[in-house]
Amino acid sequence: MLKQRVITAAVLLILFGLLLSFSSRSFFTLAIAGVTAAAAWEWSRLVGVKADNWQSAYAAAVGILTLAFSMNVPFNYDAYWLLLIGFLLWLAMVVALFIQPRLAPIESASTPMLFLGVALLPLAGFSIVFLRHDASAASNGLLLYALALVWVMDIGAYFSGKRFGKQKLAPLISPGKTWEGVYGGIVAACILLVVALMFNFFPEYKTFALVVASVLAAAVSVIGDLFESRIKRASGYKDSSQLLPGHGGVLDRIDGVMASLPVFAFLWAWL
Repeated sequence: MLKQRVITAAVLLILFGLLLSFSSRSFFTLAIAGVTAAAAWEWSRLVGVKADNWQSAYAAAVGILTLAFSMNVPFNYDAYWLLLIGFLLWLAMVVALFIQPRLAPIESASTPMLFLGVALLPLAGFSIVFLRHDASAASNGLLLYALALVWVMDIGAYFSGKRFGKQKLAPLISPGKTWEGVYGGIVAACILLVVALMFNFFPEYKTFALVVASVLAAAVSVIGDLFESRIKRASGYKDSSQLLPGHGGVLDRIDGVMASLPVFAFLWAWL
């Protein structure tokens, strides 16, 4: 299993590196829409869609919507309002997890959850394209930094939780996660932030936005993880799919990114 995980991770990193290094905006957007569509296919299964043709239709619709957001929205005030919607949706997810940590078992297609996926997934894809191409100081570096916040947060939370974890974060959703893990992850993300500030990776006029966006986006990545775990528990799935050998599904790999990137992009754009 470990060997399979390492091979899959290496292949994904190589492909993503090539995509960042050599792809045009159009090709990059198409690739992100494809990933979003794959995640949407998994989402449809998790929220109770049984028929293969409806799962495929849902995935195609979300992929097309991601393309529409990313290619056709004039990148001025329209983009900013889309980012605001993504930000507010994830704030609402925090409240939802607090009010209703456990969902009722999902036995048939859940219309509200299907509509929620139509909003959350394209906005995540849009945020990725925005950070690479359209944000202030947009670049591969800005996108990689936003993604690295999620990865560093995850690694820090894992090791901190394993070493110091006592207080359960959300026992009804993910019994293994602890508050100590969250604190450790945020410390790790703050170290990455300090490195970015020390080496002037980004323009000085964006310092305040960078600090606020980094801390909040890292914290919100945990919500994305919990949100997917909550759906999987209700649907009875251990993994969102087996598309990625050794890693489960696409949603299992991007749940933190799905929450974190819209928050980071919103704060970067608006502050």
